[in-house]
Amino acid sequence: MGHLIRMEKWAENLDEVTVGEWLKREGDSVAPGEAVAELITEKATFQYTPEEGGVLLRILAEENSTVPVGFVIGFIGEPNEPLPEGLEEENRALIDAKKAEARLTPGAPAARSGPPASAGGVVRATPPARRLARDRGVELETIAEWLGNGRRITDREVQAYLDGHPGGSTHADA
Repeated sequence: MGHLIRMEKWAENLDEVTVGEWLKREGDSVAPGEAVAELITEKATFQYTPEEGGVLLRILAEENSTVPVGFVIGFIGEPNEPLPEGLEEENRALIDAKKAEARLTPGAPAARSGPPASAGGVVRATPPARRLARDRGVELETIAEWLGNGRRITDREVQAYLDGHPGGSTHADA
């Protein structure tokens, strides 16, 4: 029987997780306790190590995607084992619920799982990057334009922008 790599609520204030880098690819064998993905929260970056081994049969969250708690980012099982029915629909419902919640909560970042580029006007950034930009009064859209690369913005890139633009705080949206 397969093992779902589900984003659990490890901390009281944890609402979303960014999948930084997949350390394993679909079809790779995974030993119990072997790291399969880098996960980024607002406070920490760590490697996810499943207790069960098998084959990484399916990756359901792309690198640099931010997903809500409860989202299944991957599936480990035996070769040719099918993905549990309804899983992709469950994930889609979690994303939709998070987006709806973000629309109702001013200033809340929306959960995304898709291309890391700015899609539909939403700038992709890690939670630490969002916090730093917010704390320093800089709009992520401004940093995205400055970078011009369409990738997910990291806290290092926010800091580089701030270091190169001492007046960066004039871009704040109160």
